[in-house]
Amino acid sequence: MSIAATIPDADVGQRSVDPVSPCADHVEVIPWSGLSTSDRARWNELRASQFEFVTPFFSLEFFDAVHASRGDVWVAVISARDEVVAFLPFHRIGKVAWPAGRYFNDAHNLVMRPGTMVDWPWLLKQCGVKAYDFHALVGEQSHLPSSSFQGTTESFCALIGNDSKAFLDQLEKDHRTIRRQEQKSRKMSREIGPLSVEVDCRDPLLLDQAIQWKREQYRRTNILDLFTPDWTREMLRHLHASQSSGMRGLLSVLRAGDTVVAAHVGMIENDLLHYWFPTYDIQYSRYSPGTALFKEIVRSADQHGIRCIDMGYGEQPYKRKQTDTITTVRHGCVSGSVIYRNVRALRIAATAAVKQMPMKAALKHMLRKVNPDAGISKIG
Repeated sequence: MSIAATIPDADVGQRSVDPVSPCADHVEVIPWSGLSTSDRARWNELRASQFEFVTPFFSLEFFDAVHASRGDVWVAVISARDEVVAFLPFHRIGKVAWPAGRYFNDAHNLVMRPGTMVDWPWLLKQCGVKAYDFHALVGEQSHLPSSSFQGTTESFCALIGNDSKAFLDQLEKDHRTIRRQEQKSRKMSREIGPLSVEVDCRDPLLLDQAIQWKREQYRRTNILDLFTPDWTREMLRHLHASQSSGMRGLLSVLRAGDTVVAAHVGMIENDLLHYWFPTYDIQYSRYSPGTALFKEIVRSADQHGIRCIDMGYGEQPYKRKQTDTITTVRHGCVSGSVIYRNVRALRIAATAAVKQMPMKAALKHMLRKVNPDAGISKIG
């Protein structure tokens, strides 16, 4: 099934704004699986035009996994005189378009060259929606109306470069938590067993264990269990099982003797590792095994060709201690509806106000007890 739209012929004087670039004249909305081989090649060409698109969240393999796990990824293929100039992958939920992968997607935008102009009201109409809602916009943003932006969020990255030892030495100087981890790791080695890291673990049972540990952590800390919907777990399994020479899932585990004490589930492409879901066995928490695993991954970075560890956006404290570079992503929505934009802004403001409350931890605990699935719609 596809939805195609063509701009009707008109005199130049009657068309003051072109939809996408001066000669754009066509958009086709198709299921993700409908992309042709030439479309996928063109995607990679356009992706390469913006440095910010280096993250795995702009890889074809990421959207392959999302579509395989939930089956509702659409993509707007936008052309100008029979040449594809942009792609927009999305979920259509009601009358709103969301970035494909929902809140698992830590970086998104139109896949296009910088400077491409977009008539968003026209594009939204062809996609059959009234709004495009984004939470981690990166790259070129001049194509978006200024009214679309409602705030920014910090995003964290560890630029390891070609000398992982030098990076780790500096991190230990800057952060006491990282420096003191060596003492905890030695204690863990004495009391449980020698430490060893498997950066690329292919055991699907250990992947399931890592997911289970993360779910238990969410419940302990009164955070929404992101793995409640089946599709989220299937997506990680799909990525982990991939044999792609491009982007694929990466499971890393830390063992003390024969015991797995910590794990991380992420994505790797070229020299960039996206650090996604770190977790550990709670009975060994006194040793901080999650931090120990991170340090072992960094130590092994040169061996595995990892020069950058991207931790994405979010306020988790560990990100500040394990990275050296902070950028920002933008959130907001594109919509001709002032009501929709205002309601979204009020929702964001209310969430921010709750986070500033002096008893926020107790309040969060109470709310999660009353409604364990509060907020589930953002990953549905």
